[in-house]
Amino acid sequence: MDTIASMRAFVAVAKAGSFSAAAQKLDLVPSVITKRVTQLERIVGTTLFHRSTRKVVLSADGEHHLERIIAAIAAHDQALSELRKGVRRLTGPIRIKVPTTLGFLRLNALVREFAELHPDIDMEVLLLDGPMNPAAEGIDIAVMAFPASFDNVADEFLWPQRRSLFASRQYLSSYPRLDHPRQLEEHRCLVYQPTGPSWPFLSGNGVMTVTVHPRMSANDMSVLLEAAKTDLGIALLSNYVALPEIRRGSVVVPLPDFPVPDLWIKTMVPIDRLRMPRVNALLHFIRTKGGTPDALDARSVRSSAKSRQK
Repeated sequence: MDTIASMRAFVAVAKAGSFSAAAQKLDLVPSVITKRVTQLERIVGTTLFHRSTRKVVLSADGEHHLERIIAAIAAHDQALSELRKGVRRLTGPIRIKVPTTLGFLRLNALVREFAELHPDIDMEVLLLDGPMNPAAEGIDIAVMAFPASFDNVADEFLWPQRRSLFASRQYLSSYPRLDHPRQLEEHRCLVYQPTGPSWPFLSGNGVMTVTVHPRMSANDMSVLLEAAKTDLGIALLSNYVALPEIRRGSVVVPLPDFPVPDLWIKTMVPIDRLRMPRVNALLHFIRTKGGTPDALDARSVRSSAKSRQK
């Protein structure tokens, strides 16, 4: 999915006042514009336009997001332009906040590579979980997977964060049979503090939420994974954290018929930082080099789990 293309479609419709006029402006067919706007609404989790047969108007959330999306597009275009021209030597500090486990497993290597390419940039990397307003905390770039948004901060979605339940075979064989999320009330649950004890699941009737009682809680997923491996309970974790242990057979995936809704990993940048070439350069580097690692793919977890369960 091209998030920037979806953002451009949203801005074009907002300015033109209709999908057909936006399509003409972008030299596309209206159905493509509609699809891209729908994709963006799915990513941000809200309705951006009120649609009728006669007109299209921004919703309250659409008005709230418009300025930040315009800023994000401008930053993206500036970064590309500078790369095409051959950017001058970049200097100065960058403070970036990344989730602890994702930092260790993925972004740490990207930041090191970027630092090697730009020796005159001083990098400060903060490994912190949970939502944070980067503008209030003096952060240039915050990477997070929470739906929080802040005034004067531009968001850009990178890739989906797949999540699942994980537990050891020994634990599951020692406790009551688990066939439905409601039965988690009878189990020992290992809770990731930033997302809390309210666990959502997809079912035929939509999203159901089960509030579990924490047997253990921690602000680091790797701690909870170790606890799940050693038979202490069931943990709700990001797939990229648990995939190596799934492949080793240390943990399995309970309740595969009740998947957990995705979160979205995104960058959040104070709008005034988007004018800094060094910040734009790192944003572009993460966007282009980060990709969507295989370890973030829910299918990898499911296929590995099924092969271990046979």
